[in-house]
Amino acid sequence: MIRRILLSLGLLASTAPAGAQAQDVIKLATFNIHHGEGTDGKLDLKRVADLVRGVDVVAFQEIDVRFRGRSEDVDQAEWLGKELGGNFAFAPNIVEGEGAYGVALVTRFPIISHVNHRLPRSPGREKAEPRGLLECRIDVAGKPLRVYVTHLAHDSQADRELQVAKVREIVAASPDPWIVMGDFNLRPETADYKALTAPESGPRLVDAWTVVGEGPGHSIGVHGDRPGRIDYIFVAESLAAGLVAGSARVDAETVASDHQPVYVDLRMPSGR
Repeated sequence: MIRRILLSLGLLASTAPAGAQAQDVIKLATFNIHHGEGTDGKLDLKRVADLVRGVDVVAFQEIDVRFRGRSEDVDQAEWLGKELGGNFAFAPNIVEGEGAYGVALVTRFPIISHVNHRLPRSPGREKAEPRGLLECRIDVAGKPLRVYVTHLAHDSQADRELQVAKVREIVAASPDPWIVMGDFNLRPETADYKALTAPESGPRLVDAWTVVGEGPGHSIGVHGDRPGRIDYIFVAESLAAGLVAGSARVDAETVASDHQPVYVDLRMPSGR
């Protein structure tokens, strides 16, 4: 029972081998999995895992941990960690009884520590869906790396404005190189995006797609009439030179979720 509670709160990680041998290029992905239910109405966590198999660091959003029975009472964070042979951390943003819903990180690297930062909501929105920023400190072949995973508000620009500011504040405090991934529910043409990436107001969040991506990079609505890009991989300016040309892609074919997974490869700098 104690282990079950700790797992549901994201306080334990799987103990799969970390594969900590030196590797200068790491594969990254972010994927909002819609609790494993695809646009075809099928609940299939295995096909979700197949889409990111072989990726070194995966940010997942809309993860269920025995939540409301809609995902067959599976601890999806633990299941994905085991299926992908990695370590995992889960950050619950909604907790109902023994069930929870939130974001997760799965990685083949050791997770040194992790914490979930609560993100603000605007006045009058106290009952809106809680949002958070999962911060994981991982060990990449002896070098520290902070990876942040988030899912911002979809139904309030006022909330997103506050949440963008808080994300920037938290990332600015990182003593290590960092990556921020997730479903930001904002498009590149918006003021929220400009506030998130503006270098004059703190650390610069470099949108990997704008550096090494080709084409529109749409991660939602690719099978409809209003496609867009709202799922992002951002890296610190100190890491941007390591983005591998031609590596950024979106799997526009899969129907495993109502979002498409986004991938990019990053070459880690030598030294600390």
